[in-house]
Amino acid sequence: MSRRRSVVWVVIHCEYMPRSDDPSDGPFIDEMLSHVAGSLRAAERYVREAQGMPHGWWMVQRRVVDEHDFDADDRPETIFFNYRGVKRKSPPHVAARRAFDKLQRE
Repeated sequence: MSRRRSVVWVVIHCEYMPRSDDPSDGPFIDEMLSHVAGSLRAAERYVREAQGMPHGWWMVQRRVVDEHDFDADDRPETIFFNYRGVKRKSPPHVAARRAFDKLQRE
C-alpha cells in the first residue's frame, strides 16, 4: 500500500536587522517562520496580504510532512517574493539592503 505524501508550504519572513546600536557593525538577515499553508496558492495569498517593510522579503518553501528520508528535504523548492508579495527569481537582497540603509540614515 503506497502512502500519499502530504505537502505543506512554509512561509518565512526575512529582513535586515541592525546587529547592535553601533551602525558600523552592519546588519544581519533575520528569518522567521511566519505561516504554514496547505497549498502554494494559499501561501501566495498570505504573502500578498501580509504587511511587509521595504527592508524585508518572503521565502515560500515546499516541504513534505513526516518525510523519513532526511536528505530529501535538504534543498526544498523555494520561491521568493519582495515585501509587497511580488514573485522574484531570486531573493531581493539588494533592494532590501538599500531600504534598510535608507531607514538607518533617517
